[in-house]
Amino acid sequence: MLGPAVEDAIEGIATDRTSSASRLARVALETVALVTIESPGWRSPDVLKEAAQRISEAQPAMAIVHNIVYLFARLVAEGQEPMAVLRELHSELETARERIARTFLKVAVPKGTYVTLSYSDNVLESLRAAHARASVARVFVMESGPLFEGRALAKSLAASEIPSTVIPDSEGPSHVKESDAVLVGADSILRDGSLINKTGTSSLALAAREDEKPVYVVCESMKFDSRYDATSWPGAAHPSAGDGRSSHPNTERIRQDFEVIPGRLLTAIVTERGRYTSDVIQTMLSPGRKG
Repeated sequence: MLGPAVEDAIEGIATDRTSSASRLARVALETVALVTIESPGWRSPDVLKEAAQRISEAQPAMAIVHNIVYLFARLVAEGQEPMAVLRELHSELETARERIARTFLKVAVPKGTYVTLSYSDNVLESLRAAHARASVARVFVMESGPLFEGRALAKSLAASEIPSTVIPDSEGPSHVKESDAVLVGADSILRDGSLINKTGTSSLALAAREDEKPVYVVCESMKFDSRYDATSWPGAAHPSAGDGRSSHPNTERIRQDFEVIPGRLLTAIVTERGRYTSDVIQTMLSPGRKG
């Protein structure tokens, strides 16, 4: 049985609709580690497994939340000391952004103009790195209603002296033509190379294809999700309610907040380990792949 502090933390993760996936991963990691402090029977593999499952289900659209808590549970089950695992994984999450930004510099356009949306720690860090190295002319940020996370990103960009303009969501695609690239974060990268991200990303990606502009996704490799493809992902719209698929309790909220962007619309997925095309991701995450 999980303790009250853990239950409260899981509830907080489940109801959080404004934090980035990367931030929620850090909270999720700290929550599963809290089990080893608050729950006397945590040494039973079933206790940590239950906690990992509950935390994962609290944010089913975010692969990094799932991956980080199950990795913690596995390493502890193998005999590693919980606080040492917490420190190691926390360090991995914290340093990933800087490494992603360094990878992004290989594709950043000198004095480039970008279009983005919502709030992403990785987008922010990548633009900071690009501005320091080659400068950024301007960033158009879709405000991302109804919670308007884009406004928070624009404020952070301004604090880093990066010119930014908040634009209505409906105007995002029209600004792609006057920009050099679309730059977005990710909540998940599915095994077929599809991207799960904030609603509104598809319209940017489609406009970019029409205007022959690149679409770059910046994210941790821990956001790769081998569990789902575009049709099996919990937020996917299935044509028949009686097709035997189980419906996740958060399905409607997931559909409202997130959408699937086909891999063919993405130029590159930029991670701390390098750049990948969606075809390469599909090969890497294929269920039949070994090793």
